[in-house]
Amino acid sequence: MAVMRRELPSGTVRMDVDPYRRRDPLWGHPLLSAALAAVAVLVAYQLLSGTLFWARVKIDDLRYGYPRSYQTDGYVGFGESNGLPTHFVALNLHRQVVVLVTPGDDPTHVTALKGPYLFGTNEEYAPVTLRLVDVNGDGYPDLVVLVDHQQVVWVDQPRQGVFRPLQPQEKAAAAQVLGTAS
Repeated sequence: MAVMRRELPSGTVRMDVDPYRRRDPLWGHPLLSAALAAVAVLVAYQLLSGTLFWARVKIDDLRYGYPRSYQTDGYVGFGESNGLPTHFVALNLHRQVVVLVTPGDDPTHVTALKGPYLFGTNEEYAPVTLRLVDVNGDGYPDLVVLVDHQQVVWVDQPRQGVFRPLQPQEKAAAAQVLGTAS
């Protein structure tokens, strides 16, 4: 690279790179600039999406733990003779949703309700939550499990002391109570 000394009319001296030196035509091409910008955008997108996913997983780790779990208590009409509410624990055990029901009067008789199996990438990180809502109008709260944009309903049958899956003829009424499309 040759450097030239030029004197300007104002009397100042300016050092320039040789203006006759041939420039590399590839670096000046507009398509190369566009390609480099596209690659930079893709790299930035990958870094940002990876960072956001990592942050969401860490926040859910703090909120729900791993494996994902959620707990609530409620009076459901059976197993509460001593005044203690029934305890519910929802778990996402490596994509298999399980709800453990512990009666308040006898914690040694735990019932396990098997929920849906979750398909898709990273579904083992999906949090599971519970609600107790009377969806069939019998006056007893039913168990609603919320996971991965789904609502799974188990109907409370206090006389038998169990929860049963929602029957097809009850789906329209449940959807109306829960505010979802049937």
